[in-house]
Amino acid sequence: MSVIYPGNYVADLNAYRVQGVYALPGIEFYQMRGVALVDGTAAAGELTVNVLSPDKRGDDKPRLDKAMKVPAGSYVYRTAISTVNLTGGNAKYVQVNGLTTANATTEAKQTCTSAGVFAATGDATTFLGLAGNTVSTEASEATITVTNEATLTVTDSDDQAYVIVEVCFYKDAGAPIADDVNVPFKIEAGQGT
Repeated sequence: MSVIYPGNYVADLNAYRVQGVYALPGIEFYQMRGVALVDGTAAAGELTVNVLSPDKRGDDKPRLDKAMKVPAGSYVYRTAISTVNLTGGNAKYVQVNGLTTANATTEAKQTCTSAGVFAATGDATTFLGLAGNTVSTEASEATITVTNEATLTVTDSDDQAYVIVEVCFYKDAGAPIADDVNVPFKIEAGQGT
């Protein structure tokens, strides 16, 4: 895990490196995005979500895709889900799954229309703010999956089909270390003027 400090945060956080931002004193914020690739059809059940390697070549990847995992001690405050090039059944859904502290505010769910089509906008939970937020910490590392209620079918077989998942969480920052303060050097006797 790596943390970016204020003034250096100019691009999207790198989920592959579990990169966070130190935006408020004492708190590190993280945004992880992963996908569940669908090849052909996916039966009802669970799909594996991976944080994709930054190496886009399919045949030669020095860095392999990684399972999407939220570290223990994280406070998950928002999830989002959307589908690309997929259809489902009448009023069927895909939903973020795998959080140990899952509740109505952290489980994004995207439901199909009566025609089996997913909305292009996806679904995201609402951030309730830090004050009074009752989300508890993840007791252990959570592997994120997608629950699909019905068979997912690829709309255009000539293009990629996948489910995008986003999990936003924060962690308490560690205590300061010696490098975080400017303690003057110790002066030995006889060095004065």
